[in-house]
Amino acid sequence: MDRGRPAAARRAGNRDTHRTTGDCMKRSDPIAVVGAGPAGLCAADTLAQLGYANVTVFEANERVGGKVCSVPTPAGIVEMGAVLASSECDLVLGLARRFDIPYAAYPVPQHYLDEHGRRHDAAGFLASRYDAATIARAIAAYADALARCAALNDSDLASIDGDLQLPFERYAALHGFAPVAELARGALVGFGYGYYDTVPACYYMKLIGWLLRPDGQGGLRPGEFFMFPQGFQGLWEALARELDVRLGTPVTALRRAADGGVRITAGGVEQAYAAAIVAAPLHTAGSFVALSDAERALFGQLRSHRYVVSAFAASGLATGEFLFLHENEVAARCGHMNAWANRNPALPMYLGWQLAPRGASAQALTALLADDIARQGGRLERVALRQEWDYFPHVDGAALGQRFFERIAALQGDGQVWYVGGALHFETVEHSARQARALVRRAFDRAAHA
Repeated sequence: MDRGRPAAARRAGNRDTHRTTGDCMKRSDPIAVVGAGPAGLCAADTLAQLGYANVTVFEANERVGGKVCSVPTPAGIVEMGAVLASSECDLVLGLARRFDIPYAAYPVPQHYLDEHGRRHDAAGFLASRYDAATIARAIAAYADALARCAALNDSDLASIDGDLQLPFERYAALHGFAPVAELARGALVGFGYGYYDTVPACYYMKLIGWLLRPDGQGGLRPGEFFMFPQGFQGLWEALARELDVRLGTPVTALRRAADGGVRITAGGVEQAYAAAIVAAPLHTAGSFVALSDAERALFGQLRSHRYVVSAFAASGLATGEFLFLHENEVAARCGHMNAWANRNPALPMYLGWQLAPRGASAQALTALLADDIARQGGRLERVALRQEWDYFPHVDGAALGQRFFERIAALQGDGQVWYVGGALHFETVEHSARQARALVRRAFDRAAHA
């Protein structure tokens, strides 16, 4: 990685509408990637695998990883962004093996704190609210729904049926698995993905099967999750070392040129490129990309959440658990903690996550955290670290009904500009990286189209 040195030289319906580079580009032609998060780095890595030898990645920050943000502290690594990888994360775990980055099973159990202050495991939570026959029917219906939606995870080009455009709360009720959805609420909301009464089901169905799995015998088993003891960010740093990444080099302008290429101003220097891949958050791309009218109209439909991660010390709280605060997983409780975790019982330090109102001050969020802790008989001692994210770019059901993803797919490659990242699949590290890798293979692998 080179700090600051200027460069030298959807999902659609059920068909691929991306333009491809065809024979118009040589493997030596310069390609720019904007953004060194997982999507941008995977895009550049895939280009390298396809033989493109002149790829430059520009990153405004002084680190790579995007929303993977591992902070060293005297007490160890603290993950202020993405924390976990599930066993379904083939791309992420494959990169970990490729670079010998160790990972280990997440060491503490998940518990669910109900609105009455009682803790449960998953089975106990369901049993406290539903009878056995209702649970059995819901699990069977859930297994059927997962089977119908399998393609949503497999491809960013999967079609979205009409009922998947419904808010998840309605979708789960319609398909008979509302009890399972209620169990998953803590994780789906707590991990920053909004609320059941507004977010379209297609988004949640990409993740819920990683959280709760039918066991084939009428029950559920929890997903298998891994952490990175040396820091999740280290994986992306290892990948970046194999690429030409320019840290501290913000792209301030990107425009399509009359000659068919792209002009990019990065670090104050304008350069010409044969193509550009934008891996910055799609809803912010207009701050530097000269968007077409169609792009501006589509990107303007994206919405995101204010999502806050806090590392805090507290006394009087249980340790050695990942706790979902069920009472807080509704919009009326926005700003309260959705979940917190302590994975070292010997150290009363916690990592907490909260969806937050746009206008809430840091002091107000700290007060809500202190209140949630006090309700569990504890006391907030201090907030050691806090990181805010502009998280989960997504669209509503109306936009989905107007073929949002298919329309974006039709624009990919216009003027040799492509877009990758979570907004075009789903805001997890794995989904973002998968979408980037798939897009590059479709658009830049001439052998695949020969």
